[in-house]
Amino acid sequence: MRRSLIAVAGVVALAASLTGAWAFASGTDDGGGKAEGPTADQLREAVNGCDTQLSNGEYAEDADGSGSIPVCKSAGGAVHWKSDFDIDCDGQRTDECNENTDPSWQNETAFPQSDGQPLNSATLPHIVVPLPSDKWDYKGEGIEGGTVAAVTYEDKVVYAVVGDLGPKPIIGEGSYALAEALGIDPDPATGGVSGKVVDFILFPGVKATPIEDPAQSESLGSEAANKLVGGCAGYGFKAYPDLATGSKGSEVRAAQCLLADAGFPTGDKPSGSFDDKTVTATKEFQTKVGLEASGKVDKHTWTALLSMGETPELKEGSSGADVSRVQRALTAALGAEVSQDGQFGPKTKQAVTDYQTAAGVEANGVVNAETWKALQAGK
Repeated sequence: MRRSLIAVAGVVALAASLTGAWAFASGTDDGGGKAEGPTADQLREAVNGCDTQLSNGEYAEDADGSGSIPVCKSAGGAVHWKSDFDIDCDGQRTDECNENTDPSWQNETAFPQSDGQPLNSATLPHIVVPLPSDKWDYKGEGIEGGTVAAVTYEDKVVYAVVGDLGPKPIIGEGSYALAEALGIDPDPATGGVSGKVVDFILFPGVKATPIEDPAQSESLGSEAANKLVGGCAGYGFKAYPDLATGSKGSEVRAAQCLLADAGFPTGDKPSGSFDDKTVTATKEFQTKVGLEASGKVDKHTWTALLSMGETPELKEGSSGADVSRVQRALTAALGAEVSQDGQFGPKTKQAVTDYQTAAGVEANGVVNAETWKALQAGK
């Protein structure tokens, strides 16, 4: 079913993460080296209810409907909503998507391909988020073009990206290709499905680069989905507070996941409560990297935890999950938010230079071996 409002998504032209020790048990290798994601039922259970409502009020399914759909954030950090599904066919002109097949078709999408062309809604699974409003601003949760999402319908799970923006009062829209992959009628004029039967689950800080590569969204999405089901959805925060015995919340859960990634698990699953096991694991990690074994997660420990992994050289123009990892570590080290968009631009270069100066390494704005060594030592 097509919304009665003409889509306005084109009006505003606005990682790889470490595999966690708590990755979901069904995330097995399919023989080709790629871990499978969880089932639709497992994902629905992970976002059951609304742990934290992000939206100031609720969205409608269609332009003439009343609000009944909140945007929520799970305890694991995923942003999600349950709604109907309407068809977005905007973007490149194709046999499936054009002014003849879609009465509201526009030849643009809010987030373009890497070559500057609009997305191809007939071939790329992508979702639509509402334009920013007093009700909710997606940017405030670290969501942007290319942010990876898992979308479930009946027994299907499809990984997609945020690709377009839609009208402010309504929610629940995805591309022709996404509908087709979910088994929903993709006809832009008459297709879609009614009722709150589709779960849209977004993973802030997880971004497909380039946006038009569905293999990227599937790989990153299945990994993020496994972590969500296992309790480790994401590590991206605007700030990384000091944690100690008695601390609780998503930041504690993230620290526990990172400790497990480093080989120091705090239990069968992250509890979100900074208990004695977490103190012990923190001390063991701190000893390993050469920090004072205080048992508290301070900015030095966060920096070391967040920067764990491979150490490729990164500089202005670099992009991808490794850049996001550095941006998270810099946010902790500097005590100031660095955009975790996976794009190494001028602001990230300045943050790197500031960190290098503070850490006593060559301040050249390039994340080289010496800079990685300092980050992973928690300097």
